[in-house]
Amino acid sequence: MEIQLREMLHRAKAVNKITMKKSIKIIAIISFLLTCSIDEKGLPIMVTLLIYSFVSIQEIVYYGHLHNILWEGLIYLPLVIGTIIVFFNAKKYKERYLQVFCFISLLMTSIPLTGCLDIDRYNHIKLDFIIPLSVFIISSLVLIILTFRDQK
Repeated sequence: MEIQLREMLHRAKAVNKITMKKSIKIIAIISFLLTCSIDEKGLPIMVTLLIYSFVSIQEIVYYGHLHNILWEGLIYLPLVIGTIIVFFNAKKYKERYLQVFCFISLLMTSIPLTGCLDIDRYNHIKLDFIIPLSVFIISSLVLIILTFRDQK
C-alpha cells in the first residue's frame, strides 16, 4: 500500500512538472510573438510576420518589381514558425541543447524583426517592447534550467 502511494505521488510530481514546462513554453512563445518593434509603428512580431508573408505572396503573384520584403517574408516566416514548433516539442533531457539553440535563434530573430539594429530608434523604446521581451527571455531561461535539472 505504501509503495503504491509513493508511485502515485511520484507520477503526480512528474505530471505536474510536465504541465509546468508546457505552460512556461506557451508563455515564452506568446511573449515572443507579442514583442513590439521599436519603430514609430510598434507592430508586434506576429503582425510583422503576417505583413511580410502577405507582401511576399503578393509580389510573387502580381509579378512586379521585387522588394527586400519578399525575401524577408520567404525566409523569416517558415524559420520562425519551425523554430517555435521545435521549441515547443522539445520535451526530453536529450533535446536540451536543441531547446537552447531554439531560444538563441528566436532571440537573434527578434533583433531584426523589432528594429534593434537601428541605433536612432533607441529613444523610441517603450514598455511594449521591454516587458514581452524580458518575459520571453526569463521564461525561456527558467525552462532551460528546468530541462537541464531533469537528468533523465
